[in-house]
Amino acid sequence: MIALRGRAEFEINGCSGRVDPLHGCLIPGGDVHFYEGIGNNTHIIVDLPLTVVEGELLRLFDAAQYFEADTSMRLLLSYLHRETAMWEKSPEAAEGVAICLLTSLYQRSFDNRRTLLSRGKLDLPALEEYILRHLNEPLPVSRLARFAHVSAGHFHALFREEAGMTPGQYLWELRLKRAQQLLLETALPLVDVAEQAGFSSQSSFTHAFRRRFGVSPGRLRKPC
Repeated sequence: MIALRGRAEFEINGCSGRVDPLHGCLIPGGDVHFYEGIGNNTHIIVDLPLTVVEGELLRLFDAAQYFEADTSMRLLLSYLHRETAMWEKSPEAAEGVAICLLTSLYQRSFDNRRTLLSRGKLDLPALEEYILRHLNEPLPVSRLARFAHVSAGHFHALFREEAGMTPGQYLWELRLKRAQQLLLETALPLVDVAEQAGFSSQSSFTHAFRRRFGVSPGRLRKPC
């Protein structure tokens, strides 16, 4: 899913991100996700059964991920939108152009030039340092994988093996710990706490915080 105009705040398996003309997301079937459209939106949603996706392209769906759309990809998306009538009349053409889009995403998502690996294991301290430096920014699996210089699917598998949780769960915990610290040690407004901890909106922050700690952020500051 990606926007041609407008934007939406997303949360996929506890990992916040955004969808706008420069950023999209891939959501494997069955993954729990929430989104809130902001403003007047036009989105492109490509919904494909996995039976259509074959070979290496399946790696794109090893885990939910956010991605960045460069100029070439935006031109392809604009073409998809302009030819909407064609896709409605020809399912075969729609399937073909969808595979073209996935292939484009695949080429941008996998970079094996060098790796942040030691004896087949991720350098978790270096990765955590990177995450903490950029915690107030969107940190999709694809970005973390690029930092480690492995594919998103390989990164997800290595991370889960090393940390005992998914990258999204790990990032979710770090964001909530940062938010908890800010709530207890500063008088920042909740919207600023959410922003500094890397949540896409105050509402997604409040939802995640209450689910994790059983109380709202405001209640943590003013216990009964």
